[in-house]
Amino acid sequence: MNTWGPLVLTRLLATLPLLLLWPPLRQLLEGSMALHMLVELPLLLTSGWAAGAVLAHHRLPAGLPRRIDTHGVLGLAFASCVSALWMIPAMLDLSLLDTGVQWAKYGAWWFSGVVLRASWHRSEPEIAAFFVGNMAWMLATAGLLYQDEERRLCVSYLVDEQAVAGKGLIVLAFVLAGLVLYRILAASRPRAAIQPGERLASGAGTRASGIIRR
Repeated sequence: MNTWGPLVLTRLLATLPLLLLWPPLRQLLEGSMALHMLVELPLLLTSGWAAGAVLAHHRLPAGLPRRIDTHGVLGLAFASCVSALWMIPAMLDLSLLDTGVQWAKYGAWWFSGVVLRASWHRSEPEIAAFFVGNMAWMLATAGLLYQDEERRLCVSYLVDEQAVAGKGLIVLAFVLAGLVLYRILAASRPRAAIQPGERLASGAGTRASGIIRR
């Protein structure tokens, strides 16, 4: 199977943060609260995930060492903390006013994607469900607060933009909840599929044994 195309796409996605060096694109994404929170930040996380895949393809370290990231707990906790930090409206304002904070935001989200890929694959379904479920709950709560608050939570964005971002956060929370459900069902599917086969194989073995004895 030819994997050249997907690999090139993954490498391009891994370098996505470099596009933010172009001021018009950066201003477009950060000029709207909804685009800032629902497009730019998830794209940075996805870019880091892709970078982790590229590093793993070249057999390079692509996440936290297994010894300190047992069952993916540390990586999932780190990504959760980064997400929680950038749900705070004041941090969004600060990232628009201070270049250092802005690039720290890019780096934190990108690195979260790198470590999250390895941690996600080594985590148990229950552990992944705990962290991602908490993240979904946090996004839904923030989304409701953004919609109900009549005052501007961000100096840089209007109340109307704040309400739109809140609705988007609730949608994103449902997406994460669906991801958790899919992970749990995918983990339980192989066991359910193996059991009938095991019974058939066991029955066939018993019949064969009886024939040999005769």
